[in-house]
Order: sequence, then structure tokens, then C-alpha cells
Amino acid sequence: MSETRKKPRSRRSFDDLPELTTLEKTIAKYLRFQCSTKKGILMGMQVVYFNGSKAVECLTESKWSSISTKCSNNGKNPICFSSKHDAVQMLRKFLDHEMFRRVIKVYKDKNPSTEPADDTSQSNTPRPIRQRKAKTDETTVESLTNEDKIKKKKFKFELHDDQIFVDSFNDFYVWIYSPTTIKQYIIGGLLVIGCIGICLFPLWPAEVRTGVYYLSMVLASLLGLLLSLAVFKYIIFACIWLITMGKIKFWLLPNLTEDVGFIESFVPLYVINAPKKDIKNKKELINNQNENEQMNKEKFLLDSSDGINKKNKHQKLIDEGFEVLSKDELETK
Repeated sequence: MSETRKKPRSRRSFDDLPELTTLEKTIAKYLRFQCSTKKGILMGMQVVYFNGSKAVECLTESKWSSISTKCSNNGKNPICFSSKHDAVQMLRKFLDHEMFRRVIKVYKDKNPSTEPADDTSQSNTPRPIRQRKAKTDETTVESLTNEDKIKKKKFKFELHDDQIFVDSFNDFYVWIYSPTTIKQYIIGGLLVIGCIGICLFPLWPAEVRTGVYYLSMVLASLLGLLLSLAVFKYIIFACIWLITMGKIKFWLLPNLTEDVGFIESFVPLYVINAPKKDIKNKKELINNQNENEQMNKEKFLLDSSDGINKKNKHQKLIDEGFEVLSKDELETK
């Protein structure tokens, strides 16, 4: 008896698919630039990805949807999406034409959890040490959870085996379709005109050429100043590092050579990396001083309150008609 197995449904090749119409191309272009996207890494390259559910919402809220308020009844924009199912079908068609690809988000774990191999080691240790270890473990766990909340987890993308569009928040897709925009055409035209203008520099008027010469000298001097600052920064760092035997690291303009903006490259002005032990000792000294000051204040308050109570008692006795005498007066009497 021969066993019958179901064969997986194979996707149609790109050549067998019908070409997209002009309307579908305009919808794809609208989705490419109107749908909210983020940047990620796929196979070592920076890519732009989007969410499946957000893509469906973008199409259902467009001017080609009957659900959206942008749809006009004058007949200029044909209605292509009357429900979310129509939007999903259109996105599946775009996926078949390889305008985007389905990917998986893979997180990078920097600190993998390590568990103790033997549990018998805890039985050999005394109880107070175990309690201290438990407290330190709790504090480290709390600190790690706080750091995980503050810092975002790093991740990368990998291609999904099943290339099907799914309307879900947990499914991500990477754009491959990148049409040229009007902005790119304008920038390209300006670059061509600029290259032609530079080639015709000898035909420029004399005043313009002298102005360009002085401007180029100013820019060159600024570039030389930045390079000299970068060299001077490393010289100061090396001198302070040698004098302090590697204990103090002083960086002048640490963001000068980093990939940041022009203003951000000059902020902060300097950074000092001192050893942590000295910082801890300073903190302990400050805490001890604060504790001593608090103790002195409490003692002073107690002494002052005792003196006030004694005065009040003496005054009460005098008011009642008793005679209050000191020790010396009693001895003389």
C-alpha cells in the first residue's frame, strides 16, 4: 500500500506572475513612503523594515479605501480596499513580486544566564554567608532588570522560511522596493549643474573667483584647526595618563572624532575617567561625615531638651513654695 503524502505548495516564480498595473504601482509607492518604518540590520546591511498590521492600517486609511475618510466620492480615486482582507491580498501580491521580504527578529544576549552546576556547595556554606549571597543575588537581579528596561536589546534580522504575508504585530518585513523620488531627481540635477559649473571655473568673473579663493582658504584653515585639536587631544591624554600611571584618563572633546553632528562633536568639553575605588572612598567619607553630623545634631537636641525639662521642674518647685538649693549651698547649711 503506497503512502500518499501532501506536497508543500510551491510559490510561483517571478516570471510567471502578471505585471503590476499602474494603479498597483502607485499604491506600492504610497505604501513605501507613507507606512511607518524603522531601521535594522539584515546580513550585515542596514535595511528599512515595517510591521504587518501597520501596513494593513496604512492601506485601509488611504484614499483608495472606502473605510477611510480620505476617500472622495468624485470618482477620481477608484476604491480598491473595502475591508482588511482586500489590503492583505494586495500586500501578498507585493510580496510575490518581491517588493519586500518576510524576516525574523533575532535578539543578541550579552549576559547569558549561568546556573551553578552542583547544589551541594550551598549545604557546605554556613547560613549567614548564604543569606548574604542571596541578598547580593537579589540586588544584582534588580539592577539587571532595571538596565534591561533602560537599554534596548540589540537584534538583527534573518530571512523567514515561509514567505507569506500575515496581518500581525509580531511579523516584520524588509523593503526591497526603492523607487526614485522627485527629491532624488532634484539632487541629481543640482549635482550635474555643480560639476559643470566647477569645470567652467576659468570662465567665471574675477570677483567671484577671488571670493571663492578666500572662502576655500577659510574652510581649509578650519579643517586644519580641527585636525590639530584632534592631535592635541591625544597628546594631553597621553601626558596625563603617564603622569598618573594610568589611573586617570582625561579626554578633551571626546566626541570630536565620533560620528555625530557638528554641535554635538563639541559637547561635552571634557571627560575624566577616575578609578572607581577613589570614588567609592569619597562617597564613604561623605556618608560618614553626614552620619556624624546627624548624630551630633541628635545629641545636641537631646541635651537641650534635658536642660529645658530641668528648668521647667525648678520653676514648678519655686512656684509651689519650695526652696531649690544647689549642692554647695546644702553643704554650707
